[in-house]
Amino acid sequence: MNVILRVGGYFMKYVTGDKFWTYTKSIDEKFEYLSENIECDVLIIGAGVTGALSAYYLADGNSKVVVVDKNLIGYKSTCISTAILQYEIDTDFVGLKGMRGEENAAKAFKLTEQSLHDINQIVNDLEDDCHFNYRDCFYYTNKNGDIKRLKKEFELRKKYGFDVEYIDEDTARKLFSFPVKAGIYTKGSSGEINPYKFTKALINKVKERGGAIYENTEIVNFVSDDKGAIAYTKNGFSIKCNKIIVAMGYESREFIKKRTAILSRTFTIVSQPVLSFNGWYNRCIIRNTAKPYTYFRSTQDNRIIIGGEDVDIGGERSRASNLTHDHLLSKDKYNKLETILKSMFPDITNIKIQYKFSGIFGETSDGLPYIGEYEDYPNCYFNLGYGSNGILYSALGAKMIKKLYYDNDRTDMGLFSFDR
Repeated sequence: MNVILRVGGYFMKYVTGDKFWTYTKSIDEKFEYLSENIECDVLIIGAGVTGALSAYYLADGNSKVVVVDKNLIGYKSTCISTAILQYEIDTDFVGLKGMRGEENAAKAFKLTEQSLHDINQIVNDLEDDCHFNYRDCFYYTNKNGDIKRLKKEFELRKKYGFDVEYIDEDTARKLFSFPVKAGIYTKGSSGEINPYKFTKALINKVKERGGAIYENTEIVNFVSDDKGAIAYTKNGFSIKCNKIIVAMGYESREFIKKRTAILSRTFTIVSQPVLSFNGWYNRCIIRNTAKPYTYFRSTQDNRIIIGGEDVDIGGERSRASNLTHDHLLSKDKYNKLETILKSMFPDITNIKIQYKFSGIFGETSDGLPYIGEYEDYPNCYFNLGYGSNGILYSALGAKMIKKLYYDNDRTDMGLFSFDR
């Protein structure tokens, strides 16, 4: 039998600043907190986008699903996600091939791409389009030293059927207003979404299918064995279940003995709506090869989102882990992003920044998520979508866990296992 106790005491500031997706939106539907002992088939801990996707896949009429969150639904990491849906992985194809082998690297890229199409299908099943759009994407460098590697990257992606085009410096001048030495332009394998609307729409669909949702309900410990599990809330109520899905993002690290993710704080600014996207070909998603990289997307109402300027977190009591929105370091990072934005797109006039926020971000050593079982916790599944592809990884994890739950199907689980 395993008892998992919640680490108490000190908590990092996961989110600071003006949370763009929820800043001007009132909460149109609230959910009650748990005030009695209950039973279910599957308990999902965490009701951000990962937990919501997990619940969506499991709440299919065959299982009684309960979702709990210690906060308001969608009000933590989800509400500061840039919600860029890229088939590209933080560790590029060349790098992942070196770590995991070419076959596994190709499989990871293909599965991530398929998750984009899965999300499109999910959105079609919801009552809200969640501002989902397919986008092309552009992975580029402005350094001569990266050209050779980008050509290898292009060749690998083309070999495995991705709709890619190699962009040289001369071609780039016709498409973009910023310096490009080389790049890979991919058609239709990326997208963007409003993560808060998506999470709420998923949760509402789960409720419609008979699932139970509780917010402001913190799980402080649970017990699991080969017969099932019991979770206990901060207020002393219990939830007895057959399976637990842990979808708590970076807070889930406390359950795992190994180091699962390297944490950083990433910074984001959002402009007011702009009148044009001059110098930005097809409003594609843009990411450079720098470490840390800078990334761009647009929104349905013609805003620009730019993120990056990451800083390492260090310990839980470090400056970066508890950085306030008005700290000089935060202001410096926001100013740098604004300077980058305006210098790269000089033909987009009258850019004004309206929202600024930062959040803690985690990346695994190979850029892949952790999905599935962990040996210390029987009857528990983990869906940990670490990395910049968090939403796509969460959708992939939810789909795989459903297969594991119903059919004991472990196809491709080894690629994302804790002991890889």
